[in-house]
Parts: sequence; C-alpha cells; structure tokens
Amino acid sequence: MRRWTPAMVLALAGSALTGAPATSAAAVGDPVTAIQHQMVEGRGVRVVVHRTYNDGRGWRRFNPTKGVVGFGAGKVVATDLVDHQVGGSRDICIGKHLWQKGPLQTHVKDKKWVRYPWTCELRLAAGDLRLDKPAVLAAVLSTTTSERPSGTYDEVSTTLHQGVMTFRRLWEVLPELRPEPEDERGSWPIEWRLWVGEDDLVRRAWVRWRRPDHSSFKGATHGQGWFGFVEDIRYADWGMKLTIKPPPPAQTRAISIPAAG
Repeated sequence: MRRWTPAMVLALAGSALTGAPATSAAAVGDPVTAIQHQMVEGRGVRVVVHRTYNDGRGWRRFNPTKGVVGFGAGKVVATDLVDHQVGGSRDICIGKHLWQKGPLQTHVKDKKWVRYPWTCELRLAAGDLRLDKPAVLAAVLSTTTSERPSGTYDEVSTTLHQGVMTFRRLWEVLPELRPEPEDERGSWPIEWRLWVGEDDLVRRAWVRWRRPDHSSFKGATHGQGWFGFVEDIRYADWGMKLTIKPPPPAQTRAISIPAAG
C-alpha cells in the first residue's frame, strides 16, 4: 500500500501549478499523474453519478446521472450525460456549446434538440473536488488520513484513500469558487473518499459536506438554505475510445438571448 506523505503530494501540487516536470515521487505512480495521462484526444471515461442532499427537511436521493466524459489536451473537452432525475434529459456539452433533449423541452416539428447560448461546465469532479485539475487533486490527497484495501470496481481491486479538507483549503487551489467576501463555509469540513485502482486511476469518488452541528442552522429552518450534500461517482472504462459529436443541425433549434435594453 502506498502511503501518501504531505511532502510527496505537495511536490506534485507544486509541479502542477508551475508547469514544471513532476518530481521523482510522481514517477512511482499516483492518481494525479495517472488521470492526466488519460486526458488525450479521442479518449474518455464512463461515469455514473449519485447525489443526495438535505435542505433542512430531510435527506433526499436523486436518480442517477449517467454518461461519458471526453478528454483532449490535458483537460475535459466534452460530456454526454443523461439525467434520470428529470425523465432522462440528455445534455451534450462541447467546448462553449450546450445541446439538450428531454421531456422538459418544448419541441418544434423535427427539432428534438435545443442549443443554448451559454457555456456549460466541463469537468471531472466529485462535488467541487476537481479530479481533472492536478493541483486540486494533489491538495485533496495531501489531507489523507487513512488508506486501506477496499472493494473491486470496474473489475479492478482498489485502495480506499480518505480524509477531510476545508472549503478554505479548496478555495486556495480553486480560487474561482471563493466567495467575495468569504462566508462561513470557509471552515466547514469536506469529507472525501477515493477508491484508487492498482493502476492509480480513481474508480469511485465520494464527497460529503454539511453545516457543522454547532451551526444555528441545524436543519430546522424549513428548507431555507442547504444543510448537507453527498455525491458518489463511479468511473469505468478509463481510456475508452470516445468522440462526442453535436446533434444533427437539422434536428436542432437555437435559443437566443435578447440584448439588454
């Protein structure tokens, strides 16, 4: 079992942030490097996402989101996901474009898809813990508190890595999430678990956060705000051949946003 030391992981984070070659510690094999090696053109991974939340009125589990995530040039370049919570709504994101097909759409004859004028978010993440961002994943691993052999996922034996980090620590490596001014969430703990295969690829990721028990919220405000959140994701078929294409233009209608004023 590989034990992650703070020095080992912080060296990886520094390499990811500066663009310098990875240190010799990374050469041993690690999830940060392993995932980056997957992010090449024409390859991807299959995902199944389960979400649970509590808005103060009790925990509620969503139906899963399933689909594929496509890579290229060291990043996520496209996604094709079906949300089974809203009757099988399908979203295709490529670059700056989002296409959607589903029961909530108002269709024109022969136009099964709607293209929206806003950019959709391209990411490989558990909650806000971005597996596609080397510095973020390295920071997560630096907070590891325990490791142990665990289950088999995607026909691969895994080691469970788990730990806790705060929102403030996450904001340090992912500053676009930092609220201005900073709010009370900075000190809230984010519990995380990663099931890492023998090939150093993540096969399952789990993240949970909630307001601390000493908070005045305590889940008793009749749904005002968020009390807690859990996301549990399975990853399979790493490196699968994948090209995500936009829907046929003949089946698509574009939505425009009127200019202000």
